[in-house]
Amino acid sequence: MAGPVLVERLLRVANQDQGYATLLAPSLLLLAAAAMQAVAAAANGWLLGSISVDVVRDLRRKLYERLQQMPVAWFDRTPTGAIMTRLMDDVAVVQALASGQALTTLLDVLTALAAATWIISCGWRLACLLAAIVGFYLLIFRAYVRRIHAGALEVRRQLDHVFAQLKQKIDGMHVVRANSGEAAEVAEFSQQLRALHQPRLQVNRLGVAFSSLSTAVGGIGAACVFAVGANEVLAGRLTIGELIAASALAGLLFAPVTRLSELASTYQQAAASFARLSEILDCPLATPPAKANAESAASAALGCIEFEDVQFRYEADRPVLEDVSLRIEPGTRLAVVGPTGSGKTTLTNLLLRFYEPTAGRILLDGQELADAPLADLRRQIGIVPQEPVVFRRTLAENICYGTPGAGPAEIEAASRAALVHELAMSLPDGYDTLVGEGGHPLSQGERQRITLARLFCKNPSVVVLDEATSSLDPACESLVQQALDRLLSGRTTLVIAHRLATVLGADRIIVMDQGRIVQSGSHAELLAQQTGLYRRLYDCQFGSPAPPPSEVVQPLPSAESPALPPAALELGLVSG
Repeated sequence: MAGPVLVERLLRVANQDQGYATLLAPSLLLLAAAAMQAVAAAANGWLLGSISVDVVRDLRRKLYERLQQMPVAWFDRTPTGAIMTRLMDDVAVVQALASGQALTTLLDVLTALAAATWIISCGWRLACLLAAIVGFYLLIFRAYVRRIHAGALEVRRQLDHVFAQLKQKIDGMHVVRANSGEAAEVAEFSQQLRALHQPRLQVNRLGVAFSSLSTAVGGIGAACVFAVGANEVLAGRLTIGELIAASALAGLLFAPVTRLSELASTYQQAAASFARLSEILDCPLATPPAKANAESAASAALGCIEFEDVQFRYEADRPVLEDVSLRIEPGTRLAVVGPTGSGKTTLTNLLLRFYEPTAGRILLDGQELADAPLADLRRQIGIVPQEPVVFRRTLAENICYGTPGAGPAEIEAASRAALVHELAMSLPDGYDTLVGEGGHPLSQGERQRITLARLFCKNPSVVVLDEATSSLDPACESLVQQALDRLLSGRTTLVIAHRLATVLGADRIIVMDQGRIVQSGSHAELLAQQTGLYRRLYDCQFGSPAPPPSEVVQPLPSAESPALPPAALELGLVSG
């Protein structure tokens, strides 16, 4: 406000006609004010630029940190593309709010209030005029921002859909090419972009209309202030200097109003993004923190696992486990078989605390899992999934993932145990070779052995095998089985299996059906129960009557099983 006020003072001094010397001080003050405003504007731009970058960096870090703690169920119902949209695109919208002129809004508002106060002090007529103009602007503001906000939300929803489809189709590009689906995919993506274009165009049009109306209101308001002020001069209630100052200050009053309308679209899009980001930032943690008196499980566990009357439901009306009681002795190998959807994988999800039991409890070496620090618990449990996960990192980093303190000697020892060392030596940079996304160009068997090396490096007390060799050819399966035999020696093992040929050597087998344990015993004992579910599964998989239990003394060779009879489909043995 220094400029208009000093101009008014300069004119007042000039009207007094006391010589040029009296004009020197106001002129120098006006020059100093202009210089200070230039310096302040530069500092303001530098500071806001730094703040916007810091805000985005910290927000993305916080979001990624929270993603590591989100419940597994949230990931089950949220497409990966939608998560990426929040982490990248929604945060970029926040950056647009936190940069440029967006954060100068507070300064604009304070300047407008100060200018309005000065103008109001010039008389009640100007005060009434300002009240009428600002009231009219508020009506316009309220009408437009609601529509802009709704349009911004629709844009975010459409972006979720586009990113989700894009991620899915890029991951499945081999399937698209194999089925000659390129043209159909281009057409579908074009349709999605058209659906996204309309709400974006609507938001843009609303923003332009709002800005234009606000500019018009500002121009008309400034003209009205000048007209009423001129009338006040003619009536002798204002001086010429006060009229010029009031007109200049009217510009300081209405210019922020116009800028605010120009930023309205950014504000409303940011508000929509903030609401979506709050779904992550405000979501309850995946698991409650361990109790204050919880004992650390830093030392190696014995591996005694107990399920006591465990019940679990993904939804209130969808029971998955019902009254499951089970004890796995340390160092033993327990196999879990049953039709698809019987609750086999849910047992491992509860053991790793991806989910919490609806009722009952699970204990490891006598300590309830809910009382144990989560990081300590998961250090004691290793899992070998059906589809091996290999990250875009060096081979050594993939092997020591989960054991960041492992040195080269430990990595090599784990690799030798998992039959990976020769593979590492055949790569261009050995253990420092960068493995591509998804493990490219390694084979399925090589990727599976890398996951086994990761477990050897981690050295867990409990190992979970989820059909670890089902997707391998006989030669690769033989190598992986050798590595598994070394890994499982002396460890408590929970084997989730569809193929019975992989569980015949287990110490004990339990059969699950509709969330309950319906049979338990050795292979020979279960096979002897002619009407049991295990016998039916066995007959379906091998396609011929089973041999007498007394003749089954060794695990069957890991050759590919013959084609399944139609009854296997009825029992849910084939998934996907």
